[in-house]
Amino acid sequence: MSRSRLASSGWWRWGPLVLWIALISAGSTGVLASDETSRFILPFLRWLLPNAESATLNLAHAAIRKLGHVTEFAILAVLWYRGLNWERQARWPSAALGAFALTLVFAGLDEVHQTFVATRTGSVTDVGWDGLGALCGVIGSGVLRARGGTVDSPNSSAPEGVPPGRRTVPFDD
Repeated sequence: MSRSRLASSGWWRWGPLVLWIALISAGSTGVLASDETSRFILPFLRWLLPNAESATLNLAHAAIRKLGHVTEFAILAVLWYRGLNWERQARWPSAALGAFALTLVFAGLDEVHQTFVATRTGSVTDVGWDGLGALCGVIGSGVLRARGGTVDSPNSSAPEGVPPGRRTVPFDD
């Protein structure tokens, strides 16, 4: 497939979003359950904080997990925004609100899915953390847009046919 055909196809527009949703869904299985992540996060925290009490380490582990929720759903919101505002025809508020709403819907579905996994529990609180991440992603997209370096603006140095949001990094020889 030529570069221009690939750029005009839905792969560049929706592909990253679909892959990110698949990654979040895979993480919602037992693979990233608290018992599993504690296997590598707690030893690292013990190494980092050798004099910390067990309760402190467990609190830090929980905080890292919640930060994971915020981060993964911030990225999801940015990808939703990117897809919804692909040709820069949508106004920022409508694309941002759409991205936020779709991210929250997926967060809710993700938590419902976790209720069916033996090692996981669905939590409304986690939807709140996911919503915070979505808000950060949408606000971040707005800040980038206001500064002119947006997630949806074409790169002036990119070859014709490269989709909006695709960045190239020039290297000096």
